Amino acid sequence: MRRLFVRARPALANALLVVLSLLSTYVAMEYAVFRVFLPAAPLDIHSRVPELADVLTQATKSGYLPKDYIAILGDSYAEGLGDWLTQNGGKRNGPFHSAYIIRQLTGRDVVSFGVRGAGSAESIVLQPAGALPSKPCSIFPAIEPPRQMFIYFYEGNDIEDNIRFLDKVRARYGASDDGAIDRYLVEQYAQSSLLRCHGQLADMTFKLAEFLSQYYITGYSLTHCGTWISTRNQLRVGEASVEAPALEGPAPHLDDESILAAMKVFARSLKWLRQRFPAMPVTVVYVPSPLSVYRHAAETVAFCSPTGGGPISADIATRHHLMMRDVAARMSAASHIDFVDATPALRAAAETRVIHGPEDWDHLNKGGYEVLGKLVAARVQGDPQDQRLQTVGVVRK
Repeated sequence: MRRLFVRARPALANALLVVLSLLSTYVAMEYAVFRVFLPAAPLDIHSRVPELADVLTQATKSGYLPKDYIAILGDSYAEGLGDWLTQNGGKRNGPFHSAYIIRQLTGRDVVSFGVRGAGSAESIVLQPAGALPSKPCSIFPAIEPPRQMFIYFYEGNDIEDNIRFLDKVRARYGASDDGAIDRYLVEQYAQSSLLRCHGQLADMTFKLAEFLSQYYITGYSLTHCGTWISTRNQLRVGEASVEAPALEGPAPHLDDESILAAMKVFARSLKWLRQRFPAMPVTVVYVPSPLSVYRHAAETVAFCSPTGGGPISADIATRHHLMMRDVAARMSAASHIDFVDATPALRAAAETRVIHGPEDWDHLNKGGYEVLGKLVAARVQGDPQDQRLQTVGVVRK
């Protein structure tokens, strides 16, 4: 055995040397990419990068590091998907969503933590925890916390995203009560770790390769959830009737019990955020689904979702919209977080023009994002001593 070890020792030493060399090279590449390359990189490739890197590469700020900035949390609405982006070919070095409108109107740096497919747990806990880790990640420059946060809660698919999250919680802990949700958020989503820090380069490399393949080979496109449903909607826009495909709605295919269970994830995520940033001014912006924005010509409407779709009573969609909005308002107030419903502003705009599509009906177009951006900009606090917008727990309709 001793002889075998003596013979193997040179090979083990060489293997260890190779591993150390690879690790050293990887760390050197991390510093080169995140400290040197990204500040000078062309902005149009900054489309699919990890949380911390994404904060540093957005165009809605005056410098590489955001200062005294506004943070937007949420899913694809906070990320800015929609026809305005696709018209730019997927490039993000120009205006394409509400963050640009907010920056234009306020002059403040604006950073989106939004990511497509995120539910409440991912948008309110996972993304901020990754972008603003409790333990600093040495390969990145330190990023200061934002001056103010806005959370986009989207009624169109956040409920289904939260239901999938509850499935993960049950699979891990055998329960999905408040305690299990809190435990999952802390242990799985909010923990800073060496692996999470140094996994950013590998994650970014994969995501950039995915985007470049999509942009240059397969073509940049987004699939609307209603493309496979034949039923159409007739929208009343001004004096005209506009045909639209099946639209995302306020979970009209789910029962009240399922919706309320999914909303618990929203409540527990807000609780974590408030504990993580106790003095931060935070506002929840309730974003209605396309189905809730327009006037409909018929009593039956066509809806779509990642898990189903088809005709549904317009009354059911209306009732779910009101229920979800009111529950979100109460849960925000319980965490001492401001709340604003974007429905009236978007409905007023939709009275005279279509503010979704015409290609991607799941998201706002330029006109829709302008309305949303103006609504948020009006609630941005000025000087930290200004108390006019610091009322918490108030529902503005």
